[in-house]
Amino acid sequence: MAAIGGNAAGPGDAFVSVYINHEKKFAFVEMRSVEEASNAMSLDRIIFDGVHVRVKRPGDYNPSLAAPLGPNQPNPNLNLTVVGLGLEYPFRILVSGLPYYFTEA
Repeated sequence: MAAIGGNAAGPGDAFVSVYINHEKKFAFVEMRSVEEASNAMSLDRIIFDGVHVRVKRPGDYNPSLAAPLGPNQPNPNLNLTVVGLGLEYPFRILVSGLPYYFTEA
């Protein structure tokens, strides 16, 4: 997140916790803030180890409950070119399409 300028809450790790379901190839990532979770959404379709990784909100996400906590759209000024993405392209995001061999370590 720091590489693209998405650490809105300041220096340090934007990620609070990660749960990976290896069998179903998805993960829940908890972020420090709604704004950082929204910025992470800009990484949708990033290629990781040759696989397109999907980054989206979980099915139970309610934008009206998250709205008072921060923006629900990524900051348009993020530098996505450093991770190979062009600009055209509450605290959890869903990351799916992970390679089978991917582990938490």
